Amino acid sequence: MKSNKGADVKTYVQDLKVGEVIETFFLLKKKELDKTKDNKPYLKLGFADKSGSIEGRMWNQAETADTQIDIGGVVMVRGTVTEYKGSSQIKVEEVRAASPEEYQQSDLIRCIENRDTLFEKVKSILRKNVSNQWISQLVMEFLKDEDLMNRFKKAPGARSWHNAYIGGLLEHTYEVMVVVEKVCELYPEANKDMALIGAFLHDVGKVFELDPQTFEYTHKGGLVGHLSLGFELLIEKIKNIDHFPEDIQLHLKHIILSHHGEYEQQSPVLPKTLEAIMVYHADELVSQTNAIKEIVQAQSYNERAWSNFVSIKNRKFFLKRIETTD
Repeated sequence: MKSNKGADVKTYVQDLKVGEVIETFFLLKKKELDKTKDNKPYLKLGFADKSGSIEGRMWNQAETADTQIDIGGVVMVRGTVTEYKGSSQIKVEEVRAASPEEYQQSDLIRCIENRDTLFEKVKSILRKNVSNQWISQLVMEFLKDEDLMNRFKKAPGARSWHNAYIGGLLEHTYEVMVVVEKVCELYPEANKDMALIGAFLHDVGKVFELDPQTFEYTHKGGLVGHLSLGFELLIEKIKNIDHFPEDIQLHLKHIILSHHGEYEQQSPVLPKTLEAIMVYHADELVSQTNAIKEIVQAQSYNERAWSNFVSIKNRKFFLKRIETTD
């Protein structure tokens, strides 16, 4: 069945209402064939567009549909929006692979539009603050790698929790750098050159950790992870600089490997320098703030006061803005 809406009409996840019958296009983020208690097959599906994501369940012809659609592809979905345990869900009647002329890619993948401008701001912070000759050379080794920087500008900041959109890594990195720059003004005892290049490079391994189309982990990302990938990139670039000082190299390696802050957060080492502490807490601040901002924006409908339960944080979040008056 072809959609009767055409590629120029898109029903977005953020606008879906319980009881609404839909026929629209989504990215297929999840597909899992399962069985009911009665041993009847059904499909667990995950859909997304640039406005958000939603789960789906297909109870009829699940096995056939499973062979016809692939994770990461665009699908046409026909069904009804229902509610399950406080969240919207689509009861899917039909799902099929979509052809390119039926949809607009810009409707499906959220993207930071001003990436070139944002990248110039990143470079401006580095130019303004980095004075050490060795760190300046290292910055240039990264900036002149056009393929790496193009990947850097396109990469998502995370798979789902924060800055999970094209350009999210660039946006997140810029915000971490801004915070670190301000903290260095408060604490001049810190080595600003070290802290800022650490902020610039702390997540650089994500350019190879996540697929920018599906946001799924690459083989490298799943098996090694972005801390190790960033560590390897740092070593690779340092090799291009003759006589690069061992102590600077050691401190930069430490910032990258410790920036998750805790062993429970898969950090192989705890931050043990002033600059590493700055990068870790700046990273934590802006990533968590971005994530909660997204939750508030996505779930503030029908005058709700509280979000759905967020298992990764073991809590619900208050959605209503607190208005203040003079």
